[in-house]
Amino acid sequence: MSGAAGVSRGSVRASSGHSRRAYELVRARIRSGWVPANGVLIENELIHLTGLPRASIRQALNRLADEGLIARQRHSGTRVLGEQYRIPVDDILPSHTPPGFMYRKLSDRVVPMIPLVQAALECDEAEVGVVEQVFEHVTADGAEPVGVRTAYYRPGIHQPESWPTCPSLEFAFRYVFGVALGDVETVIGAVAADDDAAALLHIPVGMPLLVREQRFIDVAGVVQEYSFSHYRADRVSFPLRDRTGRFSGVLAAEPGTPELVAYRERALSVQ
Repeated sequence: MSGAAGVSRGSVRASSGHSRRAYELVRARIRSGWVPANGVLIENELIHLTGLPRASIRQALNRLADEGLIARQRHSGTRVLGEQYRIPVDDILPSHTPPGFMYRKLSDRVVPMIPLVQAALECDEAEVGVVEQVFEHVTADGAEPVGVRTAYYRPGIHQPESWPTCPSLEFAFRYVFGVALGDVETVIGAVAADDDAAALLHIPVGMPLLVREQRFIDVAGVVQEYSFSHYRADRVSFPLRDRTGRFSGVLAAEPGTPELVAYRERALSVQ
């Protein structure tokens, strides 16, 4: 009896591990942009590519559907929902910026300085500028907001109304602050969307958001900006570059083996 129970518990653990592994592997390929928006995930080929049983693949796909990354329909199959944006952890635009990806200013004002911001900016000014921006992908179907940003900066700086195309961080920093970028300090976290963020991003309250806290420092060591950006966790990820400044093959959008290339072509061909 105890032996049978032990086998049963072991089977449950193995099944749970298979489901988690399938979820991790498939989710990583979706987030990499390997299969783009509206691309089809082919269940039989996922079984082959992961080496995991059908039940685990289906559990993983159901979980991904619950997270809003894919849609599962009986007659049309499983399709990827929405674009995936891979924004380098220390940059402001995706590594492969799609046409129409931009950000625009929602508000810009000067307010009395507060101690926490004063400490972050390392300054003694009596006032501080506060700009709020939204990152969005504008297409013929409308604008999909993917992130909102609040930045604190020293008074006297002009913040652009919008960037019709997202510039590089180095260009934007020099354009706004008139000096070259020296360093960026970044902390990544995660929170649930509150009422304000949900309204701005057109998502349900409580949906996961990635939070990026950053300090932007010029070449003279002066902290020019202190910001908090909130991004949709189902649309945005923050890849890290290797020491050469490139993304690894695993993290790159293009699959690296002939078998994966063939799978991706089949997934796109049925759109």
